[in-house]
Amino acid sequence: MGRKVSKLAQLIATEEGYGIPGSVPTRNDNPGDLRWSPHSFHTADSPDGIGQIDTVADGWADLERQLTLYAERGLTVAQAIYEFAPPSENNSAAYLAYVVKGLGCSSDTLVRDALLIT
Repeated sequence: MGRKVSKLAQLIATEEGYGIPGSVPTRNDNPGDLRWSPHSFHTADSPDGIGQIDTVADGWADLERQLTLYAERGLTVAQAIYEFAPPSENNSAAYLAYVVKGLGCSSDTLVRDALLIT
């Protein structure tokens, strides 16, 4: 991974299925299961699919970048999770419950503060 990955990013990656053999985030070196990010690319048959990333280090960097953008916007963990994993595609309430339990914080914790939790 090169640099330290936040606990928030690790929890999101786990919830997205990263590390499970054969899962999309694992196959695509995309721990955050991001559709678009600085290092992602897409095949012609899936232009809006989950991005493929050249290295897992870049995948982690892209997830941390996304979390930093949420922090800069002043989002709470709940707001970020519902934007990152919308109810139209996820069980957002369960996703949020998993993340806040793993962080030991409330859903109203600011992302900027959640990124500091180790």
